[in-house]
Amino acid sequence: MKAIVTVTFIIAFAASFMAPRNSYAQAADTVIVYANPTGETFEQQIMGDTTATGQRVNPNTVYVLQQTTKVDTPYYFTDPILVRNYNLTIIGRRNPVTGMPPVIQPIVRQNNTYPSNLISASTPGTIKLEHLYILGTAPDSDNAIANLINESGDSSTLILDHDVIDNCNGSVGNFSGNWDSFYMTNCENRNASNQFWQSGGAMWALYGVSMDTVKILDNTFFCMGRQAYGGPGYYKYLDLNHNTFFLSCSGLLLSSHLTNANISNNIFYGVEAHGADSTYIRSGGANDAKQGFGIVMTDSLRTVGTQYGVSEAQRTITVDNNVYYWPDTLLNLYKAIDDTAKGWTVVPPIWMNAQTAYMFSNHTAWPGFKAANNDSVDPGFSSSLVIPSVDSLIKFILGVGWNTPYGSLGNAGVFRWWQLQTNPYYTGIFAGVPKTWNGWNSGYPVPENLAFSNSQLTTASLDGKPVGDLNWFPSQLPLAVKTTGRPVPSAFTLSQNYPNPFNPTTEVKFSLAHAGIISLTVYNVLGQVVSVVAQGYKPAGQYTYSVNMDRFASGVYFYSLREGANVITKKMLLLK
Repeated sequence: MKAIVTVTFIIAFAASFMAPRNSYAQAADTVIVYANPTGETFEQQIMGDTTATGQRVNPNTVYVLQQTTKVDTPYYFTDPILVRNYNLTIIGRRNPVTGMPPVIQPIVRQNNTYPSNLISASTPGTIKLEHLYILGTAPDSDNAIANLINESGDSSTLILDHDVIDNCNGSVGNFSGNWDSFYMTNCENRNASNQFWQSGGAMWALYGVSMDTVKILDNTFFCMGRQAYGGPGYYKYLDLNHNTFFLSCSGLLLSSHLTNANISNNIFYGVEAHGADSTYIRSGGANDAKQGFGIVMTDSLRTVGTQYGVSEAQRTITVDNNVYYWPDTLLNLYKAIDDTAKGWTVVPPIWMNAQTAYMFSNHTAWPGFKAANNDSVDPGFSSSLVIPSVDSLIKFILGVGWNTPYGSLGNAGVFRWWQLQTNPYYTGIFAGVPKTWNGWNSGYPVPENLAFSNSQLTTASLDGKPVGDLNWFPSQLPLAVKTTGRPVPSAFTLSQNYPNPFNPTTEVKFSLAHAGIISLTVYNVLGQVVSVVAQGYKPAGQYTYSVNMDRFASGVYFYSLREGANVITKKMLLLK
């Protein structure tokens, strides 16, 4: 009987692969979402596809935001989208007439209240937001939403790809569940916290939260308040690679509970700009070591903690090939606002304070810590962008936190953003700085351009490409680029391998219309896995992989591409 079952399985497995070439399992339904139909807001259209118990009618639905007229109308929401027991995928398509992406924007309710965030999720699942422009402020309003997405479920995945997040007060992803994953690629966060530069960032893990994987790749953070990642939670895997950080006020890389982390090929320009004052440092507020604020700080919590089952010797943290720089006008500010009469001085930000540097040099206690090739170099951003932006940041620092009565001994350096509109520096504070579009009446892409002129940095990354966000150098990107309008693939496809037959290597190409977690696997005719060619998160784009079958016998094999519920399988022939 066992032999019969085995033969039956083989026949069924082979028959499944002999089906038509493009065979999909549970192909996702596509629903076109229109901007503000009569009587329905954006979140009502999305949530209308659920049962009374909160289940998705079709859990594989993909919502496509697409406009075909010459007018770009924002998708207004008055309440958060509630994600319960299902996945959520929202994909934007550029207007074919104007070239603009769809805009999602809050609007003030009839009772004059305001939505606090765009999405609230509380159960395991995957949320994908791609090719969208998300504004945090309502038309003609200075109020900004808090966190873009609140995720309280466990083992969930949040994916953002080719999005612009403009003027959101808090973090893009705010996590209170455990073992979630966060992927942000090819995005720009700009003008956080209602242009107050006080808050905002990519993601935050609350106290006691354990994150699984965090990848922040090829993004720009323009005029932000706070962190790229942060919070008192634990990070199992972190990859911060090829990002550009242009001006920020306070803690940028804020978590020390890191087990496996890579921070490479980034540009940090004018970040941690508020510095720290001597009183704050003496009180221990700027880490146990009572030193200044560094871009890279692992000393505030010097151990991961036994509760995670990881010893210090098992931690691997690589900080390699990054560029950092503070313009002279900003450095001169710290000297100018020292107040020796009050007994305090301003301590400028630095790359890495002494205690953190000690951890990276003590290979007995921390053998997996590596820091190398991190240099202070001026990237050479356009002066037309740098001058007004830095001048405005200086006004902000002077007006909030350092000057009496807005700052004084004992609390200097504490940003009180609620005083911004009452201090004498408020008027014209953002003059000349590219601002948000409260009423979507300007152009796209974003007005800033962070391509740099320093030629030595154009090949300075570990992969021989420019450091920082590669989207400002589109010729260096193998994938679609948010700022140039290069098209992304329109479908999930898998090409026939070439050559075929082959000996012993062949190439397999596939395309992804949107980002996702994929696997490309080779099977024999018994249904056994013989090779996992590619696996993990991939942004939208086209990919080519070389498959080497030198260790295997001649015969028929099958290769299968899977992303979520989508599966395509094809046959290949190895002839030796």
